[in-house]
Amino acid sequence: MKLDSQIPAPILPNPEQSSVLELGLTPCSKPNWLAIDADFAHFHDHKLQQFESHPDEVFAALPQSDAAQEEFSQILLEDLLTNHADRYFREGNLLHQHSGIEWNLDAPDLAASSLWIPEDICLLQQLGDEHILTAASVCSPSNWQLRHKIGGNLNVIHDPVTGYEASLQERVNRMLSQMNEQKLILRFNWSIQRGNELCWRPDLYPPDSNEGLYWRVERQTLRRLPITRAIVFGIRIYLESFAQLEKRIPAVRQQVRKLIDNLDAEQRGYKGLDSILTLL
Repeated sequence: MKLDSQIPAPILPNPEQSSVLELGLTPCSKPNWLAIDADFAHFHDHKLQQFESHPDEVFAALPQSDAAQEEFSQILLEDLLTNHADRYFREGNLLHQHSGIEWNLDAPDLAASSLWIPEDICLLQQLGDEHILTAASVCSPSNWQLRHKIGGNLNVIHDPVTGYEASLQERVNRMLSQMNEQKLILRFNWSIQRGNELCWRPDLYPPDSNEGLYWRVERQTLRRLPITRAIVFGIRIYLESFAQLEKRIPAVRQQVRKLIDNLDAEQRGYKGLDSILTLL
């Protein structure tokens, strides 16, 4: 399903950026953990469509994740009813959204509770000495496949991020190990894609050569669950066309060209940006 975000992208191209290997971490308050706004109904329809058409591609879980899934669903429910009471309310065993959507609360797992929000959700648990992806509901991947990541450690999850092992692995491992349940983290990641397909999987949805360019932003959040100690990694997608961006920043195409030129060949290749240059 395609998306033209009603909400402007939360970050814009930075022509001074010289590396995609920047953590860019900032604190996030608990009330701002989730990004629930005018795009919600579109994400809900998209998730239902993906679960129906590609169920094995969008959800996966290891048995070790059952308790973490249950805890996440409870934490999420409490957050929605507390911090988003203008949009959600509960009646008995039903969770209602003011848009008219409702969900049954009978023992929700991650697949069920992920439908309550726009974010895709990944659960990371420390098994032995490593953080492992033990469960995930991902309907809007940015050009990656869940079946290649589930059960993997952070190196597997970040493959093929160029330079991750040398530049970021130690810092990310240390950050996750030190996170407590009071500390929420926010960061943003960007890409440029042809067309505005939320599920950016060219193998499933080949782009049309006539489609324009879109600025794709991932709003990423991290928080630790207090009981199971799992890390919740949330990903909310924004897609804004370059035609719309130009209304905000007339020189945006020149800025993006400069940004791409600043990156080395490996990073441009990882982001698929060499082919983008010819379309700017």
